[in-house]
Amino acid sequence: MTDRAESARASNQLTFGDLTDYPVMAQALDNQWLPPDLAAAQQRPHATKGSTPKAVAAASAELRRSLVNSGTLVINRAYLLNNEALYRNYRPGIEPAEREAFVRLLNDRALVPYLYQERDPGEESAWSKDKQVQQSWRRLLADEAEPACVRFDWDDDTNREETQKVSNYFSTSLSTLRRLKIPQLAKDLGISQERARALREGVLKDIYDWAGEQDPDKDITRNAVYQQFLCRPGSEPYEQLYREGQDVLPAKQLIDLLYSVGVPKASGLIALTPPDSPARSALQELGEAERSPVADPEALGRLLRDVFADALHRAVDGPNSYADLGLCDITALRREEEWRAYIDALNGFVRGGFAHGRVPDSDAFTGATSEIADLHAKMLRKARKIGRSGKGFQREIGMALVLESAGLSLQLAGDGVSLLSGSVQLASAGLGALVVRLVFTDGGSALRSGLGHSVTFPTLRLGSVKRDWEALLGAYGERITEIDALPRRNQADQQIPDAP
Repeated sequence: MTDRAESARASNQLTFGDLTDYPVMAQALDNQWLPPDLAAAQQRPHATKGSTPKAVAAASAELRRSLVNSGTLVINRAYLLNNEALYRNYRPGIEPAEREAFVRLLNDRALVPYLYQERDPGEESAWSKDKQVQQSWRRLLADEAEPACVRFDWDDDTNREETQKVSNYFSTSLSTLRRLKIPQLAKDLGISQERARALREGVLKDIYDWAGEQDPDKDITRNAVYQQFLCRPGSEPYEQLYREGQDVLPAKQLIDLLYSVGVPKASGLIALTPPDSPARSALQELGEAERSPVADPEALGRLLRDVFADALHRAVDGPNSYADLGLCDITALRREEEWRAYIDALNGFVRGGFAHGRVPDSDAFTGATSEIADLHAKMLRKARKIGRSGKGFQREIGMALVLESAGLSLQLAGDGVSLLSGSVQLASAGLGALVVRLVFTDGGSALRSGLGHSVTFPTLRLGSVKRDWEALLGAYGERITEIDALPRRNQADQQIPDAP
């Protein structure tokens, strides 16, 4: 940008260099992101098109997590118009306090829309399928919100060159998925090495071959990859209906991760991945960069910073750490000293410690991570107090003990005991396993509550499934309600390993 163009830039027209308060972008605010279990449900023949309430709740939880773990959260303007977890905060029907908090986040530059090539946040968007959402957004901008927006550059020609680099990064990096190392791929995706090998030699090889056949003068879009390999034939990507096959969803996770780091990589922002999705390290960029004969030390330092920052955030927070907080609670937390100290420490080490290609030594790593973890714990305690203040959302935690074995399911909760109807009669007299889970559920608002949590204890062995279950039920001695199906739970499960 020329000096003249720079001086003509309005105060709310930012470039990425203007963002200095620990700026991040969050993958989970991409309208295509889904937690693994919800994505798997979209492979079923009769899956619902588009976002489900549970998908909105999961993305809403990630919005809160991202606002807590950033000074500035940069959000692609398209997501503000096509992701319900975002646009529900300014649509009619939202609680006035939540709408006011959303406006405050925009006006305080805690939320900063990223503009791809448009110059105004209210411009017509081809990515929004709901005209009423666009009208609500424009009304918000006209009456209440005056957000600052960020582009690579406000000179259109220069900006076009920079956004072209982002598009080109996705196109050219598709081929690297074919070269991912099997042991690390299996570890990052939580699958066996046999499955990882089948994934790499199957759909990832197909994507590699297909990409090589595309017009080299045109960039490959994520939508094109989706429609060719992931979407159910005849459906559109935004409908979130996926093909059957065990390799479809792992491939989707890698494609989405690769897509999500394009803008952060080009702009210098920190990219946050959701805790229940693959980490940034799953792309194996460090190994690829180290093998390059023309490796840039400064670029290597930035990449190490990005992988470290993502791992750090995943270590200190779970997927629902702040899901019980409303946006009004989040704005209150961001005014507290504990939150500011935590963000300043992140900014000082993650951005300052790696500046100009520097890589901190082991003592600096140890000291900084210890300090950040301590400050995070203090901030989290403050967040819990705010959540219990009575001004925000209140959680109602339920608990149940679930016993499962070979098609048998028994749930012991505060409202009685439920048994899957007819299951004991169909049980085998042979050996079997008894799985015991302690389930915690959140009875609050579906849009703000977490997805719950469960703890699975070491597996017990039954000599006779039928006889031992009859003994269990007989020992209980009270009335048991037989039902057709146990209530579906949606938890993040914590496994306690079996004894060796």
